[in-house]
Amino acid sequence: MTDAPQPHVLRVLNGRLAGTEKALPPAGTLSIGYQFWQDVVIRDPATRGIALDVSFDETGAAQLVVLSGEARLLGSTLGAGQTALLPPYVPFSIGGVALAWGDPASARWQEAGGLAASVPAVPPPPPTILDTAGAMVATAGERFAELFTGKRAFALSVAGLLLVGATAAGPAVTLLGLRGNDADRAETALDRAGLPGLAAVPDATQQGVLVTGVVATEADRVRAQDVLRTAYVPGTVQVQTSQELAQASADVARIHGHDAVATPIGRTSVELRTTPLTGDDRTKLLDAVKADVPAVSQVAIRDDLAPADDAPLNSVQDATKKVSTVVAGDPAYIATADGAHYFPGAMMPSGHKLVSIQGNTVLLEKNGRQTRLTF
Repeated sequence: MTDAPQPHVLRVLNGRLAGTEKALPPAGTLSIGYQFWQDVVIRDPATRGIALDVSFDETGAAQLVVLSGEARLLGSTLGAGQTALLPPYVPFSIGGVALAWGDPASARWQEAGGLAASVPAVPPPPPTILDTAGAMVATAGERFAELFTGKRAFALSVAGLLLVGATAAGPAVTLLGLRGNDADRAETALDRAGLPGLAAVPDATQQGVLVTGVVATEADRVRAQDVLRTAYVPGTVQVQTSQELAQASADVARIHGHDAVATPIGRTSVELRTTPLTGDDRTKLLDAVKADVPAVSQVAIRDDLAPADDAPLNSVQDATKKVSTVVAGDPAYIATADGAHYFPGAMMPSGHKLVSIQGNTVLLEKNGRQTRLTF
């Protein structure tokens, strides 16, 4: 009996979190970044605004996708929207923090650690207004101490502390997310989570906010709800997915008498395939979709969809719409399970004319086009 193989892990290779590991699923996607909703959270000033997805498949391959900010891999910088294959034991870094994935028992981690040592350190962030104000007051305090003693020095020290508090209030309010209303906080949190284009407004019917807009997938809709919860903003998420926009666009086409199927080709863009259209029909359909589905920003129409009644026939049953057989004879004919007989010259339920039955071949015609079926 052999032990089951250990799952691969994602390991932090440097910094204060060095050695921290997370077990990886055999397949799926792991989110990495600064925000608390992500699967792997690295709370460091240098990682603020960075979000990555690392996807694994059953074959053991991994792919890195930068959602926001930037990451470094093998000396190259990857910006938002860029992807790269991610081999095991090859470090990638965000904000100077190096990570790699692989078998936890492999000897190759030493090699990964050596590569991680070459990751450049991120320079410290510039001093904040609070830091600058504190330094100024400290310097002033030293000078005042040389000039004043006793009660006057104490009074000046208190005044200095009040100055620091007043100066720091602005950045502290912004940092803690206390500036603005719930709608502003919600939009900021959604934007940082990689869900742009969503709008939050005060909800007139209940406490909190109402989030509207379009997300790419159902998973993004769930993620938007999680973002509100993490940001401590009460509210309701009423967003549409790209697939729902496509379905609504196809419904509009059907209401106007056109067979149609639709596919998302972007978050708010749709490809609409319809039965053949005249120029006037095309214009009217575009106007109707834009009026009835205003969230669609772009519609690409392809009018090459075969009408349902002109769909190709694959068998005699497609023409009769019933279980059928061909009876040999002079003349030969088609018999259906309900007792109907179709002789050459007859019109079939599909709208095709039965031209002839020769040997094992049935010849049908519709709209000037002939179809040969064998049985």
